[in-house]
Amino acid sequence: MIEALLPLIGGAALLALAGMVHCVGMCGGIGTALTFAIPEPRRRGARLWAWQLLFAGGRVAGYTLLGALAGALGGQLLNLLPAGGPAWPALFSGLLMVLLAWHFLGNGGALRALERPGAALWRWLKPARAALIPVDRPYKALGLGLLWGLLPCGLVYSALLLAATAGGAGGGALVMLVFGAITVAPVAAAGVAGGQLRHLRGPGARRLAGVATLGLALWFLAQGLWLHSGALPLPFCGEASVPTFL
Repeated sequence: MIEALLPLIGGAALLALAGMVHCVGMCGGIGTALTFAIPEPRRRGARLWAWQLLFAGGRVAGYTLLGALAGALGGQLLNLLPAGGPAWPALFSGLLMVLLAWHFLGNGGALRALERPGAALWRWLKPARAALIPVDRPYKALGLGLLWGLLPCGLVYSALLLAATAGGAGGGALVMLVFGAITVAPVAAAGVAGGQLRHLRGPGARRLAGVATLGLALWFLAQGLWLHSGALPLPFCGEASVPTFL
């Protein structure tokens, strides 16, 4: 079963890497804001890294839980789709990544519509976030990180679509765990560095993220169309591109 998940895990890893500049620019700013929620004597020196890693641990745990939910629900929905087998996951993932690339390139109307329910949830969670500030205990940092994982983000939604095609809760959780783990070090570093990395939120960085994500989207769409035609999987996709559990 792990072999069948390898294309999705690889796709999640590539998606995290493709969106890294955007992720550092956006989430690094959040990490910086959370840094100032830590009492000043507790955020000196190496301890600041420890706090950032606690935030990251909670965030990755949130992604993993969302991945489990997406995998469980997606496994049921995939069974209702018309015949097409393994082509559907790749096609759906590719289409959402096109929207994500379009969003990075400054034309994100469609993706912003997908983010509205998440934005409403984030507002609803405001009292829970306020209850965890000041961040003077490790459990508060983990809790804020967990809530951070629910922040509306097109990059996370794209990864969740991959998780939804994993065929079950365990596979979906694993996909999102890999996605989140890749973002830990750069986002923590951005949170520590603070304003010094603001240039990563500029238009040039967004264009770079958009082009990289578009390339990944085209790879997924090509794979989906190739599989839908009944041909063998694309090179480097291997037998695992045909999930046996669908």
